[in-house]
Amino acid sequence: MSVVFEAVLFDCDGVLVDSEVIATRALHRSLQDIDIVMSLDEVGKTFTGQSFAQCVALIEAHRGSPLPENFMEDNRRYFRELMERELVAMPGITEVLQSLDVPYALVTNSQTRELDVKLTHTGLDSFFPLERRFDTETVGVAKPNPEIYQRAAAALGLNIKRCLIVEDSFPGVSAGVHSGATVWCYRPHLTQEELDEFGVTCVFTEWQQFMPLFKQAQD
Repeated sequence: MSVVFEAVLFDCDGVLVDSEVIATRALHRSLQDIDIVMSLDEVGKTFTGQSFAQCVALIEAHRGSPLPENFMEDNRRYFRELMERELVAMPGITEVLQSLDVPYALVTNSQTRELDVKLTHTGLDSFFPLERRFDTETVGVAKPNPEIYQRAAAALGLNIKRCLIVEDSFPGVSAGVHSGATVWCYRPHLTQEELDEFGVTCVFTEWQQFMPLFKQAQD
C-alpha cells in the first residue's frame, strides 16, 4: 500500500542550494594549508554530507593529531568568501516550494549561522521561517543519525512515516531511511548499488521533475 505524504523534509546542501561544490573547494584549500594532499574529487567523496564535526574527526584521524587552532576559522572564511561570490539556489526549487500544498521544512547538518547565510543569500529564507529549520547545532544530532529527522518531524507534529525526505548524500539518505520516512534522491552522490541497498526507488536530476512525481505518488 502506498503512503500519502503529509509533509516534505528537504536536505539543504546539494538539494536546496548548490553549496556542496563550494564546501569541497573550501575544505580542499584548508587541507592544503595543513599539508594534506587530496584531490578535489577525493575531498568530495570523503566529506560530502558529513557534519563539520565529523569532518574534523576524520581529518584529525588522518593526520594523527589535533587540527591547528586557526583551521576552522580559516575554513569558514574560505567558504564564506566563495558563497558570497557563487552560491545560488538549485534551478527550479523556488517553483517547487511555491507549488507544494503540504507542509515542508529543511533538515541539515549545517550550523545555525551558516544555514541562515545560505538561505538569505539564495533568497530561500522566506520559504523557511525559523520554525521550519532544523540544523545540527539546534537539534543536537547530525546525520547519519536518524534522530535529526525524527526530532524535526516530532517538533512539527508530523508522523515521520508519512513524510517524504529529499536527500543527496550517503549520510543523509542513511538518516532518512532509518528514520522511518520515504526517501527520494535528487542528484545523489550514491552508487546504484547503494541506492538499491537503501531501498531508494525514486531518483530525479531536475526539480522540474519533482511535482509530477509527487502528484503521481499522492494519487
